[in-house]
Amino acid sequence: MQSNAENNIIVAKFEANEDVLSNLNLLVEKYSIKTGFIDMGIGMIKNLKIGYWNINKYDELLIEDRSELVAFHGSIANDKNRFHIHIGVARKDHGLYGGHFFSGIADPLMEVKITKFDNIEFTRKYNPESTLNELEIH
Repeated sequence: MQSNAENNIIVAKFEANEDVLSNLNLLVEKYSIKTGFIDMGIGMIKNLKIGYWNINKYDELLIEDRSELVAFHGSIANDKNRFHIHIGVARKDHGLYGGHFFSGIADPLMEVKITKFDNIEFTRKYNPESTLNELEIH
């Protein structure tokens, strides 16, 4: 992975066969990101696991072959549930798939932009009505 920062903007390039979540965790550590937004991601991904929230659990889908990123964004909280990321991908037949991002491997690369916040705190709190760990902004 390559990365650099200017002010509170972090840019990174994930190389072929690098685990996306592992690299995001490395960026959080390297740049001391407590809270922020994953503003965008472009590139391609394989072995993608996504989910659709179905009231009380995620219906999961594994897309093993390479797909093109058309959307990749989310929040970073100072919490055990650190990342909440959504993803959209195009398959080789131009069909679109998307949902909650669980895992994937850059193939051949991904480019990501993160905005780090200094004075905004995010945590997540379980809401029994929505059955979700919802973002709390402090």
